[in-house]
Amino acid sequence: MPQNYRRCVSCRKLNHRSSFWRIVRVFPSHQLQLDQGMGRSVYLCPEASCLKLAQKKDRLGRSLKLTVPESLYQTLWLRLTQSEAQMQSQSNGLREGLEAGLELRFEAGLEIEANAVSEAVAEPSASANDRPDSVSARSKDRQECN
Repeated sequence: MPQNYRRCVSCRKLNHRSSFWRIVRVFPSHQLQLDQGMGRSVYLCPEASCLKLAQKKDRLGRSLKLTVPESLYQTLWLRLTQSEAQMQSQSNGLREGLEAGLELRFEAGLEIEANAVSEAVAEPSASANDRPDSVSARSKDRQECN
């Protein structure tokens, strides 16, 4: 398995550990914590389907070898709804920003033509002969010496 990659205990998807929730059974006390601590840990995708399956089939409890309290699942469901709401607000903000930018261009009468963009991209930059830099000057000096 590649370094810093973990597997979801529910869907078995392999991904970087930062994209998962980490549930830890702390070593001496056998208490459960989220995203911190040392001990036996499992990783879970922050998706409703994975959380639902893990809760239904007690995947966390079996992997941690401990009875998982209902309060932990409630915390995970709350975290899931908060992250979905945050992503929704970010996508709405991005959409509103793009729409506002397009409206300003339309009101100002600015139009971007596809041909103008492709011509700007296709224009070659200044060649080595057009610019006076030390590299081209050195190559001319070497030619004169030979």
